[in-house]
Amino acid sequence: MNIRTAAVRILNSYHQYFNYENKIAATADGLKLSGKDRDFLYILVKGVILHRSYLDFVIEIASQRSVKKFENTVLNLLRVGVFQYLILETPPHAFTNETVDAARQLKKPRAAGLINAVLRHLPSKDELKTRLAELPDNESLAIQYSHPQWLIDRWIEHFGEVNTQKIAKFNNSYQKIYFRHNPIKLSWDDLSQMLKDSGYTVTAAINSPIVFFSTDTPGELIRSELFNKGFMSVQDISQSLTVRLLNPQPGETIIDACAAPGGKTGMIAQLTGPDSTIFATDISSGKVNLLKNEAFRLGVDFVNYSVADARSGTFPMADKVLLDVPCSGTGAMARRADLRWNRIPQDLETLLVMQREILTNMVSAVKPGGVMVYSTCSIEPEENWQNIEWFLKANPDFTIENADNFVEEKWCDKKGAVQILPHIHNETGGFAVRLKRP
Repeated sequence: MNIRTAAVRILNSYHQYFNYENKIAATADGLKLSGKDRDFLYILVKGVILHRSYLDFVIEIASQRSVKKFENTVLNLLRVGVFQYLILETPPHAFTNETVDAARQLKKPRAAGLINAVLRHLPSKDELKTRLAELPDNESLAIQYSHPQWLIDRWIEHFGEVNTQKIAKFNNSYQKIYFRHNPIKLSWDDLSQMLKDSGYTVTAAINSPIVFFSTDTPGELIRSELFNKGFMSVQDISQSLTVRLLNPQPGETIIDACAAPGGKTGMIAQLTGPDSTIFATDISSGKVNLLKNEAFRLGVDFVNYSVADARSGTFPMADKVLLDVPCSGTGAMARRADLRWNRIPQDLETLLVMQREILTNMVSAVKPGGVMVYSTCSIEPEENWQNIEWFLKANPDFTIENADNFVEEKWCDKKGAVQILPHIHNETGGFAVRLKRP
């Protein structure tokens, strides 16, 4: 089967809560694709989702009609073709012929002529620049970098136009995948030697308290037996800083109250070992099963798992409480190609209510002298500092412990929080504050 055919079939099943990565993996397994073909399928599907509005802009110019007038399969075929032209810079004859062939495989022979005509009359890169320059700056930016207009306008208001362009460009760029060594199962010296013996070139990004590393072939490593055996996990450096800010220690009672899919829980357990008492909870049995599966893979069999709603549930008293709350995820859009299209402005209002309910409920689980870390993968002020300011007014006995006492100063803002912004740090965005109860 033409890889482009498989990509269009996946794109045709797209919906709001679509997990394109699982769909790609299932399709690749079903077709028994080679590593190279699997990677190409991933690039096509993610690329079309990522650059959707820019692709549609080009299609409308070339076809002289609204994309709304195209049948879904035909539109996705055109998007796959235009993506190869704009982003992959594939030779025109190659992507045109392959896309037309995909149309026939998808039983759209009548559309083959239309697809051929549109792909052979795509505007030049210079013409696209001219067309974009004719638009207001904010509209041009939203189209060129394929972000919802409301989100671009919001970021311009908070960060300025230049920084908004940097954030949007970052979200569309390739992001290095980082792996976290699992010291529960083997030493870093042993793992690094095993990786070397298996042909992987490894670069350590962080050496302490746990090694984070990258490799030139991350997809291959994720599919490897070394990964399946739990010798490592995938985790962004920005997300690991939340756990370092929590600073979990052996002998402590620790709650991770919004724990799925389990990356931070696993790191907490790796830092403390079995001498701590760790409770990892989430709102549904499905999410708790994700936690258990990851714990089984890592060999972390001493964590206590349960279904609990952090907004209203009853929790034991703890020395440390981690609240990695549900959020808009605007700092992590470089990792989630579909997330930008699944958010609407009203989501922020709903999330703010949920975040404050979690803060209000979980504060009672913090022992005197204990610590609560509030974190998000958002860059929105309302979800970050504004929520903390609200919390401190309601709980004046709590104080902020400066983040630079626990993580490197380059990750910290002047008010005492970990605050990672893509346009400044060139890493996925995130926010975390350490709150101390006297």
